[in-house]
Amino acid sequence: MNLNLQLIEPSIARPKAVEELQSKTLVNPVSGLANDYLNLFNELVMILEQIPLMPELLEDLCAWRPVSYQEYFRRSPLPGRHSALSAYEELSPSFRRRFETFVAELDVIALASVAAVRRQLRDGPPPDMERLQATCARAGEKMRVILLRASRLVNYANIEG
Repeated sequence: MNLNLQLIEPSIARPKAVEELQSKTLVNPVSGLANDYLNLFNELVMILEQIPLMPELLEDLCAWRPVSYQEYFRRSPLPGRHSALSAYEELSPSFRRRFETFVAELDVIALASVAAVRRQLRDGPPPDMERLQATCARAGEKMRVILLRASRLVNYANIEG
């Protein structure tokens, strides 16, 4: 970064420097992936786990749809979104497949969980609240296991350990 440029044109240089820094912190330099994408699934897990106590979240739960890594960052307002997309394109095909396998597993569990909860709540409060709680807890647990492995891949480029 050129300090002279900042002193001469602070209104131009500062936002550009901030965006560059945010871009660098978004994408993990070891894996080439951005952990922010996994937040889609973390948010879904939180909603699932809260549904038994807050059935008003059903609309948010039912609105959940799978979004690919690329689509997520194409739509994202994050300053580092272009870097995230570029880095993703440069991943080795085998590494990208490992990551996409985790995402596909999460998508399947998420869609099945949303459908199961929707069925149990379609006619109002379920007669068997324990069943709903068990469904949500099981879904959250399954997703957390995969999210942990995916997060390790994103943060450390390794799924072991």
